[in-house]
Amino acid sequence: MKTAEQGLGVAGLGWHVPGLRIDNETISRWSGADPGWVVDRTGVEERRYAASDEPTSALAARALSMALEDAGLRGEDLAGVIVCTSTPDQPQPPTAAFVLARLGLTGIPAFDVNGVCAGFLYGLGAAEGWRRRGPLALVGADKYSSIVNPADRRTVSLFGDGAGAVILQPPTEDSGLISVVARCQPEHLDLVRVRAGGSALPLRNTADPFADRFEMQGRAVVTWAETALPVVAHQACEEAGLTLADIDRFVLHQGSPRMVELCTKWLGAAPGKVALSADRFGNTGAASIPLTLAIEVQQGRIRRGDRVMLAGLGGGTAACAAVVKW
Repeated sequence: MKTAEQGLGVAGLGWHVPGLRIDNETISRWSGADPGWVVDRTGVEERRYAASDEPTSALAARALSMALEDAGLRGEDLAGVIVCTSTPDQPQPPTAAFVLARLGLTGIPAFDVNGVCAGFLYGLGAAEGWRRRGPLALVGADKYSSIVNPADRRTVSLFGDGAGAVILQPPTEDSGLISVVARCQPEHLDLVRVRAGGSALPLRNTADPFADRFEMQGRAVVTWAETALPVVAHQACEEAGLTLADIDRFVLHQGSPRMVELCTKWLGAAPGKVALSADRFGNTGAASIPLTLAIEVQQGRIRRGDRVMLAGLGGGTAACAAVVKW
């Protein structure tokens, strides 16, 4: 078990979504799916899309700027920047470097973490090793509008763009990160994927116009998630010396409102304890947990002393959970 004194404290929070609203009528025009089908199957009412000239780093930089202001810090005060994303600006250099450039920063360690939708929680675990150097920025940002196939109703109806950021620092005596648990199950590599654009299948080697688009076996992901999520959630609580009944607020990955409902059921959580943002913003990938967390704190639904569980699934392979005392 990690004690609060060994964990990380949250000094500031920020979030950003683009201004362009994509409603279900638009999804219907693109994919042929009836707007009623989209609501019934996903629960998503609308999502936000970034402009073509607004890459993931732009979303991340806006959220980070807000988090720095919330923390009363300047960018120069940071000891490092970790950007969690599966939709980088480009394969190299890391998106985190582009975030530094947008904020006019230099000389600060900056790197990316790719755990797909669970990336923020992987980043939270990675951040612990940097905490003694000073305030650390952890940003989740994704631009899924750049990789979804607009004709595929199963995916285009789910995803939106956004970013969330936290400034981490050594905690006070009675708050901080208590436990983080993460598991990767590579036997499910084909459940969620983008086939082309990497070293295994460079874009120049494929004539398939959709090879660089997001693909997901939705039903298989749900089947896997039902067993994977409770395991890491219970283990995170056990390491924290708690049970799921002791958790005051759950901030889960916002796969969709329907997926949040299923996760709530699998964890045996009271629906009133579970945060929801996917109805307004869709699945924002690695941004969904920090974005939702920032809104929850901003609106007073998470208060000092609360025991908060952050939990999510990513890429069909990653299941992660963390317990934080606020």
